[in-house]
Amino acid sequence: MDLLDKLINKAASVPHKPISGVVFWLGLVIVLLLAAQITWKLMPVSSPSAIWQPSPISASTAKRIELSGVRNLLLFGRVDDNANKPKAEVVEQITDAPKTNLSIQLTGVVASTTEEQGLAIIESSGQQETYSLGDKIKGTSASLKEVYADRIIITNGGRYETLMLDGLKYSAESQANERLQQAKVDKRVTRVDRRNNERFSEELSNSRDELLADPSKITDYLAISPVRNGEELSGYRLNPGKDVALFKQAGFQPSDLAKSINGYDLTDMGQALEVMAQLPELTEMAVMVEREGQLVEIMFSLPE
Repeated sequence: MDLLDKLINKAASVPHKPISGVVFWLGLVIVLLLAAQITWKLMPVSSPSAIWQPSPISASTAKRIELSGVRNLLLFGRVDDNANKPKAEVVEQITDAPKTNLSIQLTGVVASTTEEQGLAIIESSGQQETYSLGDKIKGTSASLKEVYADRIIITNGGRYETLMLDGLKYSAESQANERLQQAKVDKRVTRVDRRNNERFSEELSNSRDELLADPSKITDYLAISPVRNGEELSGYRLNPGKDVALFKQAGFQPSDLAKSINGYDLTDMGQALEVMAQLPELTEMAVMVEREGQLVEIMFSLPE
């Protein structure tokens, strides 16, 4: 008991305030550690993401995958077969073109099945000039739009107007253009262009002077005979005359059947007479012939 009493007496002699402070801070640290452990246990912990690796498959155990079923699902839509096809060109149809009031005259036309090759001879301010599609007519604000066998269509002030061939009366429709329009949509038409053949133009110029002086000499270059189908005239058979060279240089072949000249239907006597009356003034000519069932358009210049 003496030893116990001694220990009690010594403990009683130790200062209580510092000891209580040490005990307090030690207890606070223990409590914070316990609280931290409890908090981490309550919060969810994300597990580390696993890295995927393909399972090794031997050639003997591999299975063949059929893709036909996947294709039939049309996961990316259906292919449009018409998507890559060129769109049909929209052709503008002129339905309203009243007679023009401009002080100009149409003295000649070259109506071709190829629209961009159409030409018109127009007299304006006392001068005659040849115009192509899109050309502005001298002395006016109008431009040439289309060329037909007996008229042209011009654009004037934002509207379409009609200029008839000099000497013809205005009409909304004309049979003179029917064969020309049919030839334009006929995909079988072959074109022979001799307009840039200088040698042929020179020879034709000399021959033209002789023909104008004596029309009967046409038989030296050309043999013409009408061809009939029953009572209807089908055209005029063309064959070379004595001068075969000029006939071939123009692009003709024996037995060609002439159908039209500058869009005028030669099977119509009225239209044939109209175009024949214009021949002395023409500087361009487009002759449509039938050759072995094929339409051939022969174009050449007529030097003045």
